[in-house]
Amino acid sequence: MNQSSVLQPPDRQRVDEQIAGSIADAILDGAFPPGSTLPPERELAEQLGVNRTSLRQGLARLQQMGLIEARHGSGNVVCDPEALTHPAVVEALVRRLGPEFLAELLEIRAALGPLIGRLAAQRGAPEDAEALRAALAAVAGAEGPAERQAADLAYFRVLIHGTRNRALGLLYRWVEHAFGGREHELTAAYDDADPVVADLRAITDAVLTGDATAAAAAVEGYLQASALRMVLSYMKTQAS
Repeated sequence: MNQSSVLQPPDRQRVDEQIAGSIADAILDGAFPPGSTLPPERELAEQLGVNRTSLRQGLARLQQMGLIEARHGSGNVVCDPEALTHPAVVEALVRRLGPEFLAELLEIRAALGPLIGRLAAQRGAPEDAEALRAALAAVAGAEGPAERQAADLAYFRVLIHGTRNRALGLLYRWVEHAFGGREHELTAAYDDADPVVADLRAITDAVLTGDATAAAAAVEGYLQASALRMVLSYMKTQAS
Protein backbone atom coordinates (compact mmCIF):
# COMPACT_ATOMS: atom_id res chain seq x y z
CA MET A 1 0.00 0.00 0.00
CA ASN A 2 1.23 3.48 -0.86
CA GLN A 3 1.26 5.06 2.58
CA SER A 4 1.45 8.60 1.19
CA SER A 5 -1.91 8.12 -0.57
CA VAL A 6 -3.77 7.39 2.68
CA LEU A 7 -2.76 10.66 4.35
CA GLN A 8 -5.01 13.60 3.50
CA PRO A 9 -3.64 17.17 3.75
CA PRO A 10 -5.36 19.02 6.60
CA ASP A 11 -7.42 22.19 6.42
CA ARG A 12 -5.71 25.35 7.62
CA GLN A 13 -7.95 25.60 10.68
CA ARG A 14 -7.33 23.26 13.61
CA VAL A 15 -4.28 21.92 11.82
CA ASP A 16 -3.08 19.71 14.68
CA GLU A 17 -6.51 18.08 14.97
CA GLN A 18 -6.64 17.49 11.23
CA ILE A 19 -3.16 15.98 11.27
CA ALA A 20 -4.07 13.67 14.13
CA GLY A 21 -7.32 12.71 12.39
CA SER A 22 -5.61 11.92 9.10
CA ILE A 23 -2.97 9.72 10.72
CA ALA A 24 -5.56 8.10 13.01
CA ASP A 25 -7.68 7.19 9.98
CA ALA A 26 -4.63 5.67 8.30
CA ILE A 27 -3.91 3.61 11.42
CA LEU A 28 -7.53 2.43 11.62
CA ASP A 29 -7.38 1.57 7.91
CA GLY A 30 -4.39 -0.69 8.58
CA ALA A 31 -1.89 1.43 6.65
CA PHE A 32 0.21 1.53 9.82
CA PRO A 33 -0.45 -1.74 11.67
CA PRO A 34 0.16 -2.18 15.42
CA GLY A 35 3.87 -2.42 16.18
CA SER A 36 4.93 -0.61 13.03
CA THR A 37 6.74 2.71 13.10
CA LEU A 38 5.38 5.88 11.52
CA PRO A 39 7.54 7.45 8.79
CA PRO A 40 10.09 10.05 9.96
CA GLU A 41 8.70 13.48 10.82
CA ARG A 42 10.17 15.13 7.74
CA GLU A 43 8.52 12.58 5.47
CA LEU A 44 5.19 12.83 7.28
CA ALA A 45 5.27 16.62 7.11
CA GLU A 46 5.91 16.50 3.37
CA GLN A 47 3.11 13.98 2.78
CA LEU A 48 0.63 16.09 4.74
CA GLY A 49 1.87 19.43 3.45
CA VAL A 50 2.41 20.87 6.93
CA ASN A 51 5.34 22.27 8.88
CA ARG A 52 7.22 20.25 11.48
CA THR A 53 5.78 22.25 14.40
CA SER A 54 2.18 21.50 13.43
CA LEU A 55 3.08 17.88 12.79
CA ARG A 56 4.57 17.49 16.26
CA GLN A 57 1.42 18.97 17.79
CA GLY A 58 -0.64 16.45 15.84
CA LEU A 59 1.61 13.60 16.94
CA ALA A 60 1.27 14.79 20.52
CA ARG A 61 -2.50 14.41 20.18
CA LEU A 62 -2.06 10.87 18.92
CA GLN A 63 0.16 10.09 21.90
CA GLN A 64 -2.49 11.46 24.26
CA MET A 65 -5.07 9.27 22.55
CA GLY A 66 -2.77 6.28 22.99
CA LEU A 67 -2.62 5.53 19.27
CA ILE A 68 1.15 5.95 19.09
CA GLU A 69 4.00 5.67 21.55
CA ALA A 70 7.22 7.65 21.21
CA ARG A 71 10.13 5.28 21.83
CA HIS A 72 13.69 6.49 22.06
CA GLY A 73 15.69 5.19 19.15
CA SER A 74 12.63 3.75 17.41
CA GLY A 75 10.43 6.74 16.62
CA ASN A 76 6.64 6.78 16.87
CA VAL A 77 5.40 3.21 17.24
CA VAL A 78 1.76 2.43 16.44
CA CYS A 79 -0.31 0.90 19.24
CA ASP A 80 -3.24 -1.48 18.83
CA PRO A 81 -6.38 0.72 18.53
CA GLU A 82 -8.65 -2.14 19.59
CA ALA A 83 -7.01 -2.13 23.01
CA LEU A 84 -7.77 1.56 23.60
CA THR A 85 -10.72 3.21 25.31
CA HIS A 86 -9.79 6.90 25.11
CA PRO A 87 -12.90 8.88 23.99
CA ALA A 88 -10.92 10.46 21.16
CA VAL A 89 -10.13 7.00 19.78
CA VAL A 90 -13.80 6.05 19.95
CA GLU A 91 -14.69 9.29 18.16
CA ALA A 92 -12.18 8.39 15.46
CA LEU A 93 -13.83 4.99 15.10
CA VAL A 94 -17.24 6.64 14.72
CA ARG A 95 -15.79 8.90 12.03
CA ARG A 96 -14.16 5.96 10.26
CA LEU A 97 -16.80 3.24 10.63
CA GLY A 98 -19.87 5.44 10.35
CA PRO A 99 -23.46 4.77 11.45
CA GLU A 100 -22.97 1.08 12.21
CA PHE A 101 -20.46 1.81 14.97
CA LEU A 102 -22.53 4.77 16.13
CA ALA A 103 -25.51 2.41 16.47
CA GLU A 104 -23.40 0.03 18.57
CA LEU A 105 -22.46 2.87 20.92
CA LEU A 106 -26.10 3.87 21.18
CA GLU A 107 -27.00 0.29 22.09
CA ILE A 108 -24.67 0.54 25.08
CA ARG A 109 -26.22 3.88 25.99
CA ALA A 110 -29.73 2.42 25.86
CA ALA A 111 -28.69 -0.63 27.87
CA LEU A 112 -27.66 1.62 30.75
CA GLY A 113 -31.10 3.22 30.73
CA PRO A 114 -33.01 0.81 32.99
CA LEU A 115 -30.27 0.92 35.62
CA ILE A 116 -30.14 4.71 35.55
CA GLY A 117 -33.90 5.03 35.93
CA ARG A 118 -34.24 2.40 38.64
CA LEU A 119 -31.42 3.72 40.82
CA ALA A 120 -32.48 7.35 40.40
CA ALA A 121 -35.99 6.47 41.59
CA GLN A 122 -34.70 4.39 44.49
CA ARG A 123 -31.87 6.60 45.70
CA GLY A 124 -32.82 10.14 44.74
CA ALA A 125 -32.55 12.62 47.61
CA PRO A 126 -35.06 15.45 48.20
CA GLU A 127 -32.63 18.03 46.84
CA ASP A 128 -32.43 16.08 43.55
CA ALA A 129 -36.08 16.79 42.80
CA GLU A 130 -35.60 20.51 42.32
CA ALA A 131 -32.50 19.99 40.19
CA LEU A 132 -34.28 17.45 37.98
CA ARG A 133 -37.30 19.73 37.49
CA ALA A 134 -34.97 22.60 36.60
CA ALA A 135 -33.11 20.41 34.09
CA LEU A 136 -36.42 19.40 32.50
CA ALA A 137 -37.50 23.05 32.33
CA ALA A 138 -34.23 23.89 30.57
CA VAL A 139 -34.96 21.28 27.89
CA ALA A 140 -38.54 22.51 27.48
CA GLY A 141 -37.41 26.13 27.25
CA ALA A 142 -34.50 25.53 24.88
CA GLU A 143 -34.45 27.71 21.79
CA GLY A 144 -33.52 25.48 18.89
CA PRO A 145 -32.18 21.94 18.52
CA ALA A 146 -28.55 22.69 19.49
CA GLU A 147 -29.59 24.24 22.80
CA ARG A 148 -32.07 21.39 23.34
CA GLN A 149 -29.34 18.83 22.72
CA ALA A 150 -27.06 20.47 25.29
CA ALA A 151 -29.92 20.68 27.78
CA ASP A 152 -30.67 16.98 27.25
CA LEU A 153 -27.08 16.06 28.13
CA ALA A 154 -27.29 18.29 31.22
CA TYR A 155 -30.56 16.61 32.22
CA PHE A 156 -28.93 13.19 32.18
CA ARG A 157 -26.02 14.40 34.25
CA VAL A 158 -28.51 15.47 36.91
CA LEU A 159 -30.44 12.22 36.60
CA ILE A 160 -27.31 10.09 36.93
CA HIS A 161 -26.12 12.14 39.91
CA GLY A 162 -29.30 11.03 41.62
CA THR A 163 -28.32 7.37 41.24
CA ARG A 164 -25.47 7.90 43.75
CA ASN A 165 -23.43 5.52 41.62
CA ARG A 166 -20.16 7.11 40.60
CA ALA A 167 -19.11 4.18 38.42
CA LEU A 168 -22.35 4.48 36.46
CA GLY A 169 -21.65 8.16 36.00
CA LEU A 170 -18.22 7.39 34.58
CA LEU A 171 -19.57 4.76 32.22
CA TYR A 172 -22.26 7.04 30.85
CA ARG A 173 -19.81 9.92 30.54
CA TRP A 174 -17.51 7.70 28.50
CA VAL A 175 -20.33 6.92 26.07
CA GLU A 176 -21.31 10.58 26.00
CA HIS A 177 -17.74 11.65 25.25
CA ALA A 178 -17.63 9.14 22.43
CA PHE A 179 -19.94 11.45 20.49
CA GLY A 180 -17.40 14.27 20.70
CA GLY A 181 -17.14 16.16 17.42
CA ARG A 182 -20.45 14.72 16.19
CA GLU A 183 -22.74 17.35 17.72
CA HIS A 184 -23.58 19.03 14.42
CA GLU A 185 -24.31 15.66 12.81
CA LEU A 186 -26.66 14.54 15.59
CA THR A 187 -28.35 17.83 16.41
CA ALA A 188 -31.21 17.28 13.94
CA ALA A 189 -32.39 14.52 16.28
CA TYR A 190 -33.58 17.37 18.51
CA ASP A 191 -35.46 19.32 15.82
CA ASP A 192 -38.84 18.22 17.20
CA ALA A 193 -39.08 19.26 20.83
CA ASP A 194 -42.34 17.48 21.63
CA PRO A 195 -41.14 13.83 21.88
CA VAL A 196 -37.99 14.88 23.72
CA VAL A 197 -39.84 16.91 26.35
CA ALA A 198 -42.67 14.38 26.70
CA ASP A 199 -40.31 11.47 27.31
CA LEU A 200 -38.12 13.39 29.76
CA ARG A 201 -41.22 14.50 31.64
CA ALA A 202 -42.29 10.86 31.94
CA ILE A 203 -38.86 10.01 33.33
CA THR A 204 -39.01 12.91 35.77
CA ASP A 205 -42.48 11.95 37.03
CA ALA A 206 -41.51 8.31 37.58
CA VAL A 207 -38.27 9.21 39.37
CA LEU A 208 -39.87 11.81 41.63
CA THR A 209 -42.66 9.43 42.65
CA GLY A 210 -40.11 6.72 43.41
CA ASP A 211 -41.56 4.29 40.85
CA ALA A 212 -38.41 2.36 39.97
CA THR A 213 -40.09 0.08 37.42
CA ALA A 214 -41.69 2.95 35.52
CA ALA A 215 -38.50 5.01 35.68
CA ALA A 216 -36.41 2.15 34.29
CA ALA A 217 -38.84 1.66 31.40
CA ALA A 218 -39.09 5.40 30.72
CA VAL A 219 -35.34 5.96 30.52
CA GLU A 220 -34.80 2.90 28.34
CA GLY A 221 -37.62 3.94 26.02
CA TYR A 222 -36.31 7.47 25.67
CA LEU A 223 -32.74 6.39 24.96
CA GLN A 224 -33.89 3.91 22.33
CA ALA A 225 -36.10 6.49 20.62
CA SER A 226 -33.42 9.17 20.70
CA ALA A 227 -30.86 6.68 19.38
CA LEU A 228 -33.01 6.06 16.31
CA ARG A 229 -33.37 9.80 15.75
CA MET A 230 -29.59 10.25 16.10
CA VAL A 231 -28.73 7.53 13.59
CA LEU A 232 -31.21 8.95 11.07
CA SER A 233 -29.78 12.42 11.63
CA TYR A 234 -26.22 11.16 11.16
CA MET A 235 -27.05 9.28 7.97
CA LYS A 236 -28.90 12.29 6.53
CA THR A 237 -25.94 14.54 7.28
CA GLN A 238 -23.49 12.13 5.65
CA ALA A 239 -25.68 11.84 2.55
CA SER A 240 -25.93 15.62 2.04
